[in-house]
Amino acid sequence: MKRSWRQGVYQSTTLVAVALLLMILFVSVGYFFLIPQPGSSQQNTELLAQMTLQREHWEDMRPSSFRYVVRRSCFCDSETVTPYVAKEERGYKTAEYRVELESGPGKFLKSPRDPLWIDNIFVELADALASEHEPLVDVTYDETLGYPETVNIVYPQPDAYILYSIYDFEIIEHR
Repeated sequence: MKRSWRQGVYQSTTLVAVALLLMILFVSVGYFFLIPQPGSSQQNTELLAQMTLQREHWEDMRPSSFRYVVRRSCFCDSETVTPYVAKEERGYKTAEYRVELESGPGKFLKSPRDPLWIDNIFVELADALASEHEPLVDVTYDETLGYPETVNIVYPQPDAYILYSIYDFEIIEHR
């Protein structure tokens, strides 16, 4: 005996099952990608409070004259990611590459066009922590002086990150 196909019963059941699966898929995607992860805002608030304390500590302990090396890592040009020596002497700031960079045929750069100073890194860190995009932020501070030794900011967009490192810090003159 041959079973006859009952039109409408199986088609509506299949339609309901497909709709239910699609709804589950969209809710899952929304949960994992669109809804902020719990705690990230809380974590950034705590990091912002810590950064404020460290910045105050840096302002209290800041020497009159000092030098350090700044290194940026990002998807940027070689001029941006090449480390340079930053020097701050009684408010006067200079920055120079350790070795001149070739910027074109016969043209060399002795210093970066837009050097980054410790104060700039504090500002960029504060901006990232207050950003509505809620990037992942990891920062370490110098225990003695309070300046940021490493700042790693990873934004939710692909390949959108920046890492700042300050090393070889040397005090030239105390206050």
